[in-house]
Amino acid sequence: MKNVKYAFIGSILIFLITGLVHAEKQPVWVTKPASLYAEGEYLVGVGEADTAKTAEDRAYGVIARIFKAEVDSRTTELEKYLQTETKGKTEVQRQVAIEEMTKVASEKVLEDVKIAERWQDKTTARYYALAVVNRGHASVVLTERIKNLDSEITGLLKTAQDTADKFERIRTLRRAIKALISREIYNTDLRVVNPTGKGLVSPINPADVTKELENFLSRGFNVYVTVAGNNSHAVKRSIIEGLNREGFSVLRKESEADMTDLLVIGEVDVYKADIPDPKWKYMRWCADFQLVDAKNGKTFGNISRSGKEGHLTPTEAENKAMRIMQKEIVSAVSSQLANFIYGEAKPLEAAGTGCSREKAAVSEGKKETGNALVALITQAEALLPDMSAIQYENVARDIQSKSDSATGPTIKVITPEEGKTYAPPLNIELHFITKGLSEIDLSTLKVEYLKFLSIDITERVLPYVNKEGIKIINAKFPSGTHNLKITIADKKGAVTIQKFTAVIK
Repeated sequence: MKNVKYAFIGSILIFLITGLVHAEKQPVWVTKPASLYAEGEYLVGVGEADTAKTAEDRAYGVIARIFKAEVDSRTTELEKYLQTETKGKTEVQRQVAIEEMTKVASEKVLEDVKIAERWQDKTTARYYALAVVNRGHASVVLTERIKNLDSEITGLLKTAQDTADKFERIRTLRRAIKALISREIYNTDLRVVNPTGKGLVSPINPADVTKELENFLSRGFNVYVTVAGNNSHAVKRSIIEGLNREGFSVLRKESEADMTDLLVIGEVDVYKADIPDPKWKYMRWCADFQLVDAKNGKTFGNISRSGKEGHLTPTEAENKAMRIMQKEIVSAVSSQLANFIYGEAKPLEAAGTGCSREKAAVSEGKKETGNALVALITQAEALLPDMSAIQYENVARDIQSKSDSATGPTIKVITPEEGKTYAPPLNIELHFITKGLSEIDLSTLKVEYLKFLSIDITERVLPYVNKEGIKIINAKFPSGTHNLKITIADKKGAVTIQKFTAVIK
């Protein structure tokens, strides 16, 4: 029995000794990668996992974290440069923007990462991988990218300096700031791979360009705000204060309106909500705003919001509704203005859906709406300053010089009749009469509301247009005198421009 026991123990010892003899020795790079790849020449990262692919990914990750840690240490400074060009965005969104730019730059650097060594421990079945970056090669690549960015930035700043177009200047300065941030990220990466820890000194200070953009937005670029409706003064004041906080210059005097670059036009209302509740009182609020490019009169943004707020007293409920409405409108206006200014305008929201009374005014897609009101001109638009005498002369001159009275279509205004005053709502009827055999080209139709600038309202009119003319039943006009201009051409290109006036009690 003892012999059997000793024989068994002997077999175990022989097995263990044989395993140790045949076990593959662990490569030195697993624990000391610098022994194969000198620290002065390479960045290295070792990954370990149950699969070869995961081990390689972890090795890549070690090197990626080296770059990320260095860039993260400069995130606060980079965010300062980005604050001006991300007007209307939160701190979190700015951080996301920096992270996205960092990710793009880091991915470029990580293109140079190679898996230099692989090994599997047969005893544990674990996989190991060694990722390396050649410092010299990466430095050359990063230096070239930085120099290319320096050249691009210099060109952008020259374009911004030379252009007379305000939007082009702002957008070009913004592109320059983004390029400067990318340059700083690449330069941070260069300091990581460069054994001396040095990068390339920038010939341009990002803070100077950021300051130039801030100054231009606050002094050379103007926004005009007009708001109509219940509590309009408080809402207008909030919008102006909010835009000022975001760095926009807001014109406060009506006499300065002709200096505007962008127009914010809105209607608001706060009213009692008939909700049975023995304890709480409720108030509804609604707001409809449009953002207009003063250069061409086109609407580039619509903001429609509504809500309901409750409290123990009607006054407190109204105050709460006002606070919520102001906060939402200021945020939306700031964001949409910034998107448009920087060339990132989003698709338009549906117009006039914030207030229930505005919903009732929409024609539901029908060309003739019966008793429904068609919101053609808003109260806020009617409150805008009128055209000056010189501007009216320019309109008359424009009509005379651009209209082809001999061959262009005739625009016959049936209603409103010249010299008559109408009680609202008003029926609008115009006929298009061609000369010769040419047809009306509806794609050329343009309808403008003439105030201190021309507001393009073509989209509001289009549902009621055909080749014979325009017919709108129950058009909603505020009280006052309203001047409109219509442009139409035939398919041969002959153009007619005509102005007509609607006077409402």
